[in-house]
Amino acid sequence: MIYEDDDIPYLGMWAELHKNYLLEEKPEDYAEIVEEKMLIEYLVAIEEHYSKKFDELVEKQMEREGVDEELKIRNPLEWIGLVNNIRSCVKEILIDEICS
Repeated sequence: MIYEDDDIPYLGMWAELHKNYLLEEKPEDYAEIVEEKMLIEYLVAIEEHYSKKFDELVEKQMEREGVDEELKIRNPLEWIGLVNNIRSCVKEILIDEICS
């Protein structure tokens, strides 16, 4: 049984990306997870894992690049730009990972 999109609640960006990857690239794996009635639990675990990993990687990269509270106070616009850049880079890395 293949779930219709209306049957699956939105669980987050990472779960949605992985669900779409499975549907397009690994339909047999998707069907097996659905058959085992584990789709929602599986996608929740994916969302939790990648949300945590995203936060951890962003934090580590901010430390490496010296993007800290002092910079935020001293130059908020620079801090915002650097944080946005780091978040974008980490997001691209994890998208590649989750879709392979």
